[in-house]
Amino acid sequence: MVVAVALVAACASAPARDEAVEEIHVVYLPGVMEYAISGAGPAHLMSSGGAHPRYDFHASPEDFRQISELLEPLRANGLPCSEPSEHSAPGYIIFRRGGEERRVDMHTICYADGQRPLARNADRAWRLMEEWGHARYVAPAIPDPTIITLQNMYWGNPTTTWTIPRGGEGRYVDPQRTIAFDVSAETFDRIRDIFRSYEERDFHCNRVITDGPYGYIIWSSQEGRQDQRTQWDAGCVTGDASDLFQRIDTAMEILVPLREAAAQTPPPRAE
Repeated sequence: MVVAVALVAACASAPARDEAVEEIHVVYLPGVMEYAISGAGPAHLMSSGGAHPRYDFHASPEDFRQISELLEPLRANGLPCSEPSEHSAPGYIIFRRGGEERRVDMHTICYADGQRPLARNADRAWRLMEEWGHARYVAPAIPDPTIITLQNMYWGNPTTTWTIPRGGEGRYVDPQRTIAFDVSAETFDRIRDIFRSYEERDFHCNRVITDGPYGYIIWSSQEGRQDQRTQWDAGCVTGDASDLFQRIDTAMEILVPLREAAAQTPPPRAE
């Protein structure tokens, strides 16, 4: 009898099992644009607009509450559209609770139904997850880089690329010219120190100006390998924008004179 009472008491005091944990998984394009958040803390974001394919981070119970409240009105019928596009498949939302799963379609593109309040809920939830994911992402530790690349882009095309090795021949490339210049180990270390704080975190901002230049800072431990990269965007005016842009300007103050000196040096005379 004593043993039976003890077992009952132990069961009553045992913590709730995983079946009680809620999770919401929202998929716009599988493996490309999606996110998941749970009441237990783990969350992730996959966004084609980020510098990394996946952002894993910790979400608080308050974070989960906000996302859950925004998406709860979509639990019954999803985000419907009276005339879905023939050219794009709908996304979907999966609500998981107590071992049960409910999946509903999410038509984010719909030209037939005008303004849809529930679409604003889905958009607000995405923006919150994107903000949290970028702000809280911690990049994994990387090997000591031997090459740093600064690449400027516009509409998917490189406009200028600086390749800076730790001792050796650096390279500047734009659509009109390619210039090689000498880079000492000391110069490389100065460039690395300028951007060192971004080796372990992601650039974060609220983009308010569209269709502007953007680019990447890439750290490589060997040629052809990317160990870490941070994306910047000239349309950003908040968050890390002023800090990172100032660091890029400081690096240019070192690199541009090296490029210009090499450009003015005549090529060696053929024997």
